[in-house]
Amino acid sequence: MRPLVLQPSSRYLSKMRLIITSIALLFLIGSLAVAWLVADDAAAYDNDQTLFYAGAIGLNLLWYLPAMLLTGPYYRSLSYEIQDDEVIVRAGIWTHSVKHVPYRTVTNLTIKRDILDRWLFGLGSLHIQTAGMSGTTGAEEVLGGLSDVNDVYGIVVRELQRFRGAMGPATTEIAAEAEAVSPTGSATAEVLNAILAEVRAIRESLEAG
Repeated sequence: MRPLVLQPSSRYLSKMRLIITSIALLFLIGSLAVAWLVADDAAAYDNDQTLFYAGAIGLNLLWYLPAMLLTGPYYRSLSYEIQDDEVIVRAGIWTHSVKHVPYRTVTNLTIKRDILDRWLFGLGSLHIQTAGMSGTTGAEEVLGGLSDVNDVYGIVVRELQRFRGAMGPATTEIAAEAEAVSPTGSATAEVLNAILAEVRAIRESLEAG
């Protein structure tokens, strides 16, 4: 089989931006509430209350704007490659990573769709668990933002069966949960952590310069 290279749907970029914006709004509401309490105390001393609100908004913009700017380059850096003997996931801008998941280590495949995937974006993610991750709630690797996740799952299963048929009797069982609902979505959490890592890397690079 020739390597099959996949990229997330463009709707995945919209999902990331929606989640970041929603988190930013929650932080903004919380910080404005704190600023209101502080400003209320400061009013007794005739201090300028607008500084507290401006500070709350400014602190949120310090992380929100870089995160939103990085979602585009990060999305374009994502690619999933299905080969004869492994799956390769590439991601990252400053902290570029290439992760290999050999078929011989795979123990479980799971299709997951969170609430946003189901209701708004029509997406899904393929979670690949390996022997090293057995007994944990995490996955070795996640192929997120797929509009045709069922087709991708079928391709990976066929390659696993072909690979293990060539190697002899299978020693592990491949199972799949056709649907799983998660209010947050571990794939999205991993993406957000990666974007925040990119923000930190940029900041450290600027400080070093």
